[in-house]
Amino acid sequence: MTDPKQQNFFMPPEWYPHKCCWMQWPHEFDNKNSYKEIESWSHFNFEKGRYKWAEVAKAISNFENVNMIVNPQDIEIAKKLLDKSINIYEFQNDDCWARDSGATFLLNDKKKLGGVDWEFNGWGKFTPHDSDNKIAKFMIDKSSATYFKSQMVLEGGSIHVDGIGTLITTEQCLLNKNRNPKLTKEEIEENIKKYLNIEKIIWLKHGIDEGTDGHIDNIACFADERKVLALSCSDKQDPFYEKLNENLEILKTSVDAKGRSLEVIEIEMSYKRLIPNDDEPSSYINFYIANNGIIMPSFDDEKADKNAQKIIQSVFPDRKVIAINGIDISLGGGNIHCITQQQPLSL
Repeated sequence: MTDPKQQNFFMPPEWYPHKCCWMQWPHEFDNKNSYKEIESWSHFNFEKGRYKWAEVAKAISNFENVNMIVNPQDIEIAKKLLDKSINIYEFQNDDCWARDSGATFLLNDKKKLGGVDWEFNGWGKFTPHDSDNKIAKFMIDKSSATYFKSQMVLEGGSIHVDGIGTLITTEQCLLNKNRNPKLTKEEIEENIKKYLNIEKIIWLKHGIDEGTDGHIDNIACFADERKVLALSCSDKQDPFYEKLNENLEILKTSVDAKGRSLEVIEIEMSYKRLIPNDDEPSSYINFYIANNGIIMPSFDDEKADKNAQKIIQSVFPDRKVIAINGIDISLGGGNIHCITQQQPLSL
């Protein structure tokens, strides 16, 4: 079987026009034991979370269709809380992070749709995840896309692309031994390049979150060709100062697949910690690019919230930026980008 690159498929950038957005509805687990090591998990409120997922879905639906995957036992509550415009798909799932367990959608040179079904292992630490490992194929089947199966473990939140051959990721996540312990860095690069049609990978060192082992979608993303939004920290006493500044230096000295330098636009992190004695900062990078819109998180940090929204609006002047309080999502381990997965417009 040929791989996506051999069939001229590639991963388009997130600002490419979408047909729809996929999400998964949060539900309470029968077994939370595997999440005990993550401090924020004990603070997550499922009832508040459901309302916040519904709010994000409603905001996105102003710009594009939204498909919500819902466990059979949660159909009634989902119908009650979700806007009537949201399409509900009944399918068993373990968790609610569609970015990571969902398909990575592709297009080919004729604008036909494809999808990659990566292996999903619960971020190398959380169980159960067997049902979530079937979500990507479900999405691909429902969208009538060409199906590609990869045996490599990869989550959608660990990658960002510019659509013309460049990908950014973190060593902390992709080289973590709890993902693909038998693969070398070179073999991981080879898999990414053939499944996403990538020519150049820019490796940042660190992320900022423990749960995903440092996903890129919390610290940097492409906003256009050559343009990268990146989380920054100016407080030398902050525990993430050195790590974030090391990432910035790598971005500022890197070139894309065409050999061009990158324009790096910094967004200062919020220094307001959501949980006592937890160092993990709140990130404004974790936003969703919709058709003609941006759905971004805010954190009850007035100065930082306004600064981030101003910068994001300046980077996307033709899109309406909507800020949604993301605290209740953060307490579950991610934010707006983490709970969404775009499906590009295809023929």
